Amino acid sequence: MLRHYSKTVIFSLAVVLLTACKTYFPAQETSALIKVDKTQQADTLLLKYYKPYKDSLDKIMKIQLAELDTDLTKKLPESTLGNLMADMLKVKTEEYSGDKIDVAILNYGGIRVPSLTKGFLNVEHAYLLMPFDNYMVEQVLTGQQLSDFCDSMAMKKGWPVSGLSFQIKENKAVNILVNNEPVQLKKNYTLATNDYLANGGDGMTFLKLIPQKQTGKLFRDAIMEYWSAQTKAGNKISAKIENRISYAE
Repeated sequence: MLRHYSKTVIFSLAVVLLTACKTYFPAQETSALIKVDKTQQADTLLLKYYKPYKDSLDKIMKIQLAELDTDLTKKLPESTLGNLMADMLKVKTEEYSGDKIDVAILNYGGIRVPSLTKGFLNVEHAYLLMPFDNYMVEQVLTGQQLSDFCDSMAMKKGWPVSGLSFQIKENKAVNILVNNEPVQLKKNYTLATNDYLANGGDGMTFLKLIPQKQTGKLFRDAIMEYWSAQTKAGNKISAKIENRISYAE
C-alpha cells in the first residue's frame, strides 16, 4: 500500500541527507578576558539560590580543630609543611594498624596547598591539604627496596618523609638513615604511605608488586583526628626543618 508524505517532510529529509556528512565551522569567533573584581555586579538570583548550601557547608568547614603556632611552607628538598604531613601519616598509621612504623613517605604533589598560615586550623584546611580520597596503607620493604625508593625521591629532588633521612648527590640518595641508623639492605622496614603511591602512582611502579596492609582510613580524616587530639592535649601544631633530606656538599 502506498503512503503519501507532505512536501514539508520530504524537503526536511532531503536537507538532513544532504548536510549529514558536512562539517561546519563558524565564520568568525572572538574572545575576551574579563577580569573579575569589585566592579562586577553579583548575580543576586544566583546568590540567593546557592547561599543556603554555602551556609550549610560553612557550618562544617569552619569548625576549628587546632591552632598552628607558625607559618608552614611546602618546599624541596625538605619543608616544614612536608615534615608535618609525613609525621602525621606515620603516627596515625601506627595507631590504626597497631604495628611499629619505621618510615612514612608522601609524594610532594599530593600536598595540594603551598603553605598554611599561623592561626586556627579548620576542617576546610584538611580538605585543602588533601582533597583526594587517599587511604593510608602499610607495606614492608627490604632495605634494598627502600634504598631504591630513596634514589627515586632524590631524582625528584626530595619528598616529605618521616623516620628517614638522606642526602642527595648527583641525583642519588647517599647516607640513608632509618631512625638515625644506616639502612641495612637485607633488613625489612615497615612503610606508611598512601594508596596512590602504593598502587604505583607518581612513577613508583615497583610498589605495586609489594603487598599492602589496608588501614581503611582516609588520610584527610586522620589529619583532622590528629589536630583534634593535639588540641585536646593542650598542644599547638608546629613543625621545623630537621635535615631529613638535604644536598651533599
